Amino acid sequence: MMVIFKIKTISQSLNIYTSGMKNMMDILIILVLAWSLGSVLDKLDTANYIVQIIDGTIPPAVVPALIFLVGACMSFANGTSWGTFAIMLPLAIPLGHHLDIPLTVCIGAVISGGIFGDHSSPISDTTILSSTGAGADHKDHNKTQVPIAIFNGSVTAIALLITSMIDFKFTLLFALFLMIIGVIILSKFKKNQYQKT
Repeated sequence: MMVIFKIKTISQSLNIYTSGMKNMMDILIILVLAWSLGSVLDKLDTANYIVQIIDGTIPPAVVPALIFLVGACMSFANGTSWGTFAIMLPLAIPLGHHLDIPLTVCIGAVISGGIFGDHSSPISDTTILSSTGAGADHKDHNKTQVPIAIFNGSVTAIALLITSMIDFKFTLLFALFLMIIGVIILSKFKKNQYQKT
């Protein structure tokens, strides 16, 4: 289209295309490796092994919060949420099914944990791209992201515990209420902090 409308020449279009492909290679490699690891874990029947270890030793009500924490740690360490999803979902879904935990709660715990860790990780591509795109110092950008992520992650862990312990249909509303209260408290705290300086 760029050549047809004479926006770019053929060689410029090919250069744009190849540079875009180069930028996508890291993500593609991470996804392929994560899918490969997921396949290996599936062939080793890791999900059933974890179910046998957890069954009877850990209360099922705590499992979604643990899934969230493991996903968050994994995503924080490797800097990608997609790799965490590919590894954790094949483990969390059979675990939730065996322990009679709602599937939506297990999937939500994996996705929330993966995004929390990715958002907090200093080596995450999204963190690096955000700070670079905004023209901000990478460390300063990460310092501003972590408190927000920890607050939201804490609310998520509490909501997962409540959802697992009782059949609480309004957990989302409860979590939103907690977040609103937390934002009000944090904004007053920050306002007082800025007024002192």
